[in-house]
Amino acid sequence: MAAGKDIAVLLLSFGGVDSPDAILPFLKNIIKGRAPSQEVVDTMRERYNRIGGKSPITDITRMQAHALQSKLKNITKESLKVYVGMRHWHPFIKDTLLEIEKAGCKKIIAICMTPQRSNFSAGGYKNDLLEGIKGLQKKPEVVFVPEWHLNCFFHEAVAEKINSAMASFKNKGNKTAVIFSAHSLPLKFLGKDDPYVKQIQETIREVLTFTGPLDWRLGYQSRGFIPGDWLEPTVESVIENLPEEGYKNVLIVPIVFVSDHIETLYDIDILYREQAESLDLNFNRSESLNASPKFIDALAEIVIGEISNE
Repeated sequence: MAAGKDIAVLLLSFGGVDSPDAILPFLKNIIKGRAPSQEVVDTMRERYNRIGGKSPITDITRMQAHALQSKLKNITKESLKVYVGMRHWHPFIKDTLLEIEKAGCKKIIAICMTPQRSNFSAGGYKNDLLEGIKGLQKKPEVVFVPEWHLNCFFHEAVAEKINSAMASFKNKGNKTAVIFSAHSLPLKFLGKDDPYVKQIQETIREVLTFTGPLDWRLGYQSRGFIPGDWLEPTVESVIENLPEEGYKNVLIVPIVFVSDHIETLYDIDILYREQAESLDLNFNRSESLNASPKFIDALAEIVIGEISNE
């Protein structure tokens, strides 16, 4: 087994705008250098303005890395450094890999910070990782972890957040609908063997073993600007039907997001809340996992499992 100082853990995330000036270059990175329309830029600028002008995803991922590093030291008694690399904004994956190289690490355990694997998204992370490795003089061993949706600590962490959020409806009676919300993806990029939807459903099934039965449904959110058909039903359409189905309470549970960012802070907390309240529904969202202890336990178990496989 390699010594702790020889192993680097790399948390791979999407990245997010860290200032209003970053909106345009960030969008260009997402669409591979092409210029987004002014309408798209203006739309995104308005959304970021409503959540404070920036995304907290990078700061939160760094918090997760710090908490994981401390947890791993407690478990292994060795100093495993945990790094953060983003696909579309600073710190970019390739830049973090240079930092890891300077530290002399011989092995990298790279974890996608999305529990469920879509070949569409996980493939992008893997490609960026391998391209970055090509730029290193000394090529480390790389372990790429594209999915971990069946991790029991992860299920417990989500269940804790659900149980806490459901308490807000305790004295409001009536029926509560739970919407597990997942990021929508364009169907043209999802092959027949893509595991994304199946893994989301498996995640929900396991979470329910900790929460007990819930009156739930699955909805997809945050459809992008790529034309064509996307995964459905949308969260908006699910919410729209709830009053006719006799519901007065709705809880949204982000099941594929592990930190707060624009998809939780704007799409759910603002857009869906406004829609629900316009329909006279009591609205709540379960908190994102962020750096909650149970979630850090999940990440630690993933890392220890990969180290033990040596």
